[in-house]
Amino acid sequence: MNNGSNVNNSRLLEQIRELSFVKAELELFLDTHPDSLQALDYYHKTVDALKKLIETYSNTRGPITAADVVDTDVWTWVDTPWPWQHGNGREEEA
Repeated sequence: MNNGSNVNNSRLLEQIRELSFVKAELELFLDTHPDSLQALDYYHKTVDALKKLIETYSNTRGPITAADVVDTDVWTWVDTPWPWQHGNGREEEA
């Protein structure tokens, strides 16, 4: 087992959670300040960064949500450990 990889994946998942929170907060701010070009620019940068992190995570660990499963012929969401099963820097048995 590669603990370094598990720690990196835990950090990646933490970054995804952080940016998801920032994205949600920016959406709320933009609801009340729709003309803020600075907030809109920051929102787009956040969404782009979040997409890249999710893509990186998905390529190494599998989909983050069931909606991220790309196989249309078979339900594969249950075939790999779910994101919350990779916690604390160590891989848990599925």
